[in-house]
Amino acid sequence: MVRGGALRLGVVRRFLFLLICGAFILASSACSIAQVFLPSSATVATNEYAIHIVQPNESASQIVARYGMTIEQLIALNSGMYPSLARDPSSLKPGWQLRVVLAGTSGAPGAPVDSHADLNAVVQEVIDRINAERARRGFLILRHDVTLTRIAQARSDDLIARNYFSHHDPGTGQEPFLRYLQAAKFTYRYAGENIAEIKNDAGWVPPWLTIASRYSTTDLANEFVTGWLNSPEHRANILNANYRRTGVALALNSDGRRIVATQVFAD
Repeated sequence: MVRGGALRLGVVRRFLFLLICGAFILASSACSIAQVFLPSSATVATNEYAIHIVQPNESASQIVARYGMTIEQLIALNSGMYPSLARDPSSLKPGWQLRVVLAGTSGAPGAPVDSHADLNAVVQEVIDRINAERARRGFLILRHDVTLTRIAQARSDDLIARNYFSHHDPGTGQEPFLRYLQAAKFTYRYAGENIAEIKNDAGWVPPWLTIASRYSTTDLANEFVTGWLNSPEHRANILNANYRRTGVALALNSDGRRIVATQVFAD
C-alpha cells in the first residue's frame, strides 16, 4: 500500500490522505446485499451478545448491516469458533451460530449534533466533480454502485466510530475494504480506495466550531476532491481507466468536528 501525502490548510484545518493503489484480484460470484428479513428463530439472545444462525444464501455483509456491526467485529467475535471466517468472510455456511452485537450497541456513530451538514448533497457533488474531471481527461464517467456505496459507508462509519484513520484495521492489521468486498461476494478484477478527513482539532478551537459551521456543501466537496486531485497517488485512483463503478460516503462524528470521506472504485 502506498501512503498519500498530508495536506495542511490553515491552523485548525487538517487533511490526511491515504489510499490503496494497484489492483486486487479476487474470483468470486456477484451477490446482492439487500437486507434479508430472517425468521425470528434465526437470532437467539444472550446476556452478552446475540446468536445469529446463518441462513442459506446469506452473506456476512447482510449480517453486519442487520446488526450495525463491522466486518472486523464479526470476525473478532467468531474466528475462534470458525477460523475460516478470518481468512475469507464469504466462507459462511448455513447453520453457523455467529455471535453478533445487537444494533445500537456496537460502537457505531450516533446521529451528529450538527444537523446542518447535508452529507448526501456533499456526496453527489464529490461524484459530479470527479466525473467531470474524468470526462475532461477522456475517461468514462464512474457509475454509482449500490454495493460499493454501502462498503464506502461502512468504512467511513468505522473510521469515525473507532477514531482511527488508516486502510488497515488497528486491531487486526487487515484491510477492511478487501474484507467487505469478500463478504459481499463482489466480483471485480481491479479495486481501490481513497480516504480523507477534515478535523477541527487545535486545542484553542471553540467547541461550537463544527465542520458545517465552517463549510458549505460545495466547500466540503471542493476540499475533498481538490485534495485528492492534488495528490498523485489519489489522482491515479480517480483517473484509473480500469475503473467503471464507484461508491462515495461520508461520516461525521457526534460533536460535528471531524468528517471522513471514503471513495471506493472497481472495474
